[in-house]
Amino acid sequence: MIKKQFTLYLENKPGALSKVTRQLGRAKVNIEGISVAESTDVSLVQIVASNAATTRRILKQLSIPFTVQDVTLLPLENVPGALCSVVSELARRKVNINYVYATGSAGKSPAVDYVVIGAPDLDKVEACWEQVCSRHRK
Repeated sequence: MIKKQFTLYLENKPGALSKVTRQLGRAKVNIEGISVAESTDVSLVQIVASNAATTRRILKQLSIPFTVQDVTLLPLENVPGALCSVVSELARRKVNINYVYATGSAGKSPAVDYVVIGAPDLDKVEACWEQVCSRHRK
């Protein structure tokens, strides 16, 4: 499913991420995916949240600089090779992937995790995922 991803530019200091997650939690916004990449002064935090409008409002209230882009959030069975099936099919179709990050579960199989994919053509990514999943269901 195509969702909004927020890329936050947070000061790299203790408590910066806590402040954001606290406000999202108070507003009953679930973080469906998160990736944090640090640099010396600023951390890039990518968040996919359950309510984009509320997330946008909170980030503005906190005066946190951010950008918004569309990504796709794909459920994948947590088994060896599941991600490989999708990205290999994307490569075969010559669909570029800008980045990938995922949720995780330590639960017993069959668990479902979600993969966040940023790509120039999200519709092709989702069509590929549908095709790969339909092969596994047969």
